Amino acid sequence: MLLLIQILKCLLIGIIWAALLIPVIFRHGGALKYILTVAVLTILCYILCFVIGGYAGIINQMTLIALIALVLAWIISSAVFEKESKVKSKVIAFTCVIAGLAYLVSTFFVSNIKFL
Repeated sequence: MLLLIQILKCLLIGIIWAALLIPVIFRHGGALKYILTVAVLTILCYILCFVIGGYAGIINQMTLIALIALVLAWIISSAVFEKESKVKSKVIAFTCVIAGLAYLVSTFFVSNIKFL
């Protein structure tokens, strides 16, 4: 039962990140690309969190930051870029991916800086 819960947690993370990465990586999305991306990300998440261990907190915070960036980018782009609807989804997805990766880089390389 614990294994199933761990796999479902990783599947949820894989679904979230696949939705953010599909517009950035591929020119055109599709069901097969989405399923493959979710599968790869789920396996990667499971390996990093439960096989190697120690990366669950970082992955959770990266996902949370990416989701917050998604909401902020969507609100700001709706206000600023009303007519550029073709580019908007890629810009929003790219913003979220960069926000998550920026957190990852700052966690690994700049861990001793205190902002406040």
